Amino acid sequence: MLKPIILANAVAIVMVVWVTACALLSFIAPDLLFLIAQSWTHTINLELAKTTSSPNLENIVLGLVSASGLTWVTVYGIVSLYNRWSK
Repeated sequence: MLKPIILANAVAIVMVVWVTACALLSFIAPDLLFLIAQSWTHTINLELAKTTSSPNLENIVLGLVSASGLTWVTVYGIVSLYNRWSK
């Protein structure tokens, strides 16, 4: 039986690391970040969505809080349902 809070905390921390790395990459190598995103979308052209400015601190913090919060809630819900249904 998995412990929902422990797993949700662990996965949320990993998400915080990813968002932080992505934000840093947007300052250091924005073209590389765009190239990675373009490779994930295959046939969709993201060129029109490409920004000419770096994100500000407010947007980075909002993204960090919302992504990690949503990740935590999602993992907690999945583990709770898994534990209930696996009995």
